[in-house]
Formats: sequence, structure tokens, C-alpha cells
Amino acid sequence: MRKTTFIVALMWAAVSVGVAQMTGPKVPTVSVSAQGEFKAAPDTAVVGMEITGQNVALKAAYAEAQAQAEKVRVLLKEQGFAPKDAEWSSFRVQPNIDYKTNKVTDYTVSVSLELRFTDFQRIGPLLDAASGRGLNVVRSVSFALHDAEAAKAKAIADGYARALREAQALATAAGMHLGGLQSATVDSVNQPSPMPRFMVASAAMAKAPTAEFSPNQITVSASVHVVYRLQ
Repeated sequence: MRKTTFIVALMWAAVSVGVAQMTGPKVPTVSVSAQGEFKAAPDTAVVGMEITGQNVALKAAYAEAQAQAEKVRVLLKEQGFAPKDAEWSSFRVQPNIDYKTNKVTDYTVSVSLELRFTDFQRIGPLLDAASGRGLNVVRSVSFALHDAEAAKAKAIADGYARALREAQALATAAGMHLGGLQSATVDSVNQPSPMPRFMVASAAMAKAPTAEFSPNQITVSASVHVVYRLQ
């Protein structure tokens, strides 16, 4: 009987401590969200190309894609690009089906290529040379930052500084002082730069501009949420 009574007493004491912790006084806090930004001119051009071959025979379609790929390699070499500047990826084989007969009519073999370089003045001559040789392979030209992580860190720092100022203003308005940081979270989003109009691939594409070319700035934004204790 004494042993049972002792166990029940311990259980009751544990429950009492838990309730005391749950119902204890809460530390006042202030919660603030702020948007930080960092803007910079892009320093890297990214040219997307797609090489294709199409034929009723898969082997012939592959051979056509290979032949076109070799022409692109020669073109890039003549334009002064090194093999490390180009990244080949996304090899795809697509059977084309006539859905009326549900039969394969031919095959398309395609390979994607991404070319990165820092001298924007090379964009125009590259597009001119590709168009002049009948290589309709350019699909897009976009712009990026080489060190995206550094830009992200600056956007986060800007967002945190804004959040801190707002938290201090709230604490002052409430007649209190800002205490230590309780928690902080970040949701960062990179805003891509607009694609220039002349970058759209077309059989009737006009001569690409080679001078006075200035892409828009890239904006990296970071949403920062902080919680501070109040004193």
C-alpha cells in the first residue's frame, strides 16, 4: 500500500510541474517581417541552344543531330569559345506519333547546350554567325550573376537591417526595450532579368545588335522574419 501511494505521489508531482511550466508567465516578444533587396548589373550571359535531328529512322535522326552538333562546335571555336564555356546536357529522343493512326511517323533527337561567358559584346556576333550559317539553334539568352550566393547574402543582410529597425520602433512605441533575438527565418527569391526581344529565335530574325547593349539589373530579394524578446 505504501509503495502504491509513493508512485501516485510522484506522478502527481510530475503533472504539477508540467502544468506550472505551461501556465507560467510568457516572455513578451515582437515579431517582424521585412523585405530586403540587392540590385546588381548582371556579369554573365547565358545562351541556350538546342540541336535537333529529325528523320523517319532513329539512326538517321541521331546522325543529323550529330552533324548539326559538329557545326555548332566549329562555330563556337571560330567565335573564340573554349570547350569549358559550353555545357552539353538533356539528350532526348522523341518518337512523333500520328494520333489518327496511333503510329510513329518519325523521330526527333535533341541535345541542349548552355553557353556562359562574361563579354556581352560577343552575343551579337555569335547570333549573326549562327543565323548566317542557317543554324537555327539559339533558343534563349538570359543574364545572371556569377556569384549568386554573395548577392543573396547581401539581400538577407538588407532584410535583417530593415526588420531590426522596425522591431526597435515597435519596442519603443510599446514603452519597452528590445531584448535578444529569439528566432529568425529567411525565404530568398531571385528575380530573373527580362529577356531582350531580339533573343527570340526566328527564321526571319533581324541582325542582332552588337553595340549599345545594356541588360537590366538583376534583383535578388529576401524575405526575413525575426522574433525578438522585449524587456
